[in-house]
Amino acid sequence: MSEIAVLVNRRAGSGRGELVWADLRTRDPRLADAHVVCAVDTATARAELGRVLDSPIELVIAIGGDGTAHLAGNVILERGLGSQVALGLIPTGTGSDLSRALGIPRNPAAALKRALSAGRKAIDVLRIETDDGRREFVLNVASAGISGLVDEMVNALPRRSALSYLGATLGAVLRYRPAQCRVTVDDEVWHEGGLLLIAVANSDTFGNGMRIAPGAKIDDGAADVVLVRQVPRWQLPIRLPQVYLGTHVRARFVRTALARTVRLEPLAPMPPFDLDGEMFDPGPATITIQPGALLVPG
Repeated sequence: MSEIAVLVNRRAGSGRGELVWADLRTRDPRLADAHVVCAVDTATARAELGRVLDSPIELVIAIGGDGTAHLAGNVILERGLGSQVALGLIPTGTGSDLSRALGIPRNPAAALKRALSAGRKAIDVLRIETDDGRREFVLNVASAGISGLVDEMVNALPRRSALSYLGATLGAVLRYRPAQCRVTVDDEVWHEGGLLLIAVANSDTFGNGMRIAPGAKIDDGAADVVLVRQVPRWQLPIRLPQVYLGTHVRARFVRTALARTVRLEPLAPMPPFDLDGEMFDPGPATITIQPGALLVPG
C-alpha cells in the first residue's frame, strides 16, 4: 500500500493544478498507487484527506497554492500527525508564498523530486483560536485589515493570474476604511485604534511576493508581527512598492515585534482575517507560535 497521498486543487492557477498532476503522476513509479484527493470544494477535500490519513501515510503532496497547503497542513495537524507526516508542495497557485519561503522550485517536476527525495525538517506553524471556539493552523501568515478585503476581491475573480493580488490590492486601497482593533503582544497591549494591516508572520512574504516581514524565519520559534497604522490614502499607491522590497518596515507608521502570542480584538466590524490567503470570520482571537510543529521536505 502506498505511503503517499496527493491533494490536487483542481482550481489552482485557473485549472493548472489538475494539468500538472496529470503530467507528474507518470514521472515516478512511487506515485502509481498514491492515494489521490481531487475535490473541488474545501469541505469535501478536508474530509477525504482526513480519511486517507487513517492509513499509514508518510507524505502528503499538495498541488496548488497557499490555500491548498493550508488545507493539507490543517488536516495533518488536526490529527496530531505533524511529526509523522511530511507536507510536500508543488506550487501551482496564484500566490504560493509558502513554497517561496521554503525555497521550493517553481518547476513542477523539480518540486516533485524534492518532495519525494529530500530529507525532512521541522518548521513552525501558527495556531489561531477564537473566543467562540474556532481553531485553525496557519503555515505562512495570519493578518487582519486590508488583507481581508484583498482576499474577498481575489476570490471573486473568475480567473486569476500572477497580477491578481496586485490588482486587488490597488482596488482595496480605494475602498478600505481603517479597522479598529486592539493588539496584545505577549500579554502586553501593543496597539489600540485604527490600523491598515496587522500581520503575524511565520515567513517573510504573502500576497504573491509582498515582503511583509523581511527577515522572518519559518523555523526560529517566534512570529514576526508587523503593524501598519493609518496612512494617508494618497500615499498608499506610492508606499506599495516598498512592501515588495521589504523597506516599508523603516517607515514611521510601521511597528514591528517578535512574539510567541498575539491577541487580536476587533473594536468594530472589519473585513475577514486572512489566513494563508484564505478568509476567516473575524472576532477576538489569540495566535500562538507552535515551534517545529510540521515536517516538510528539505
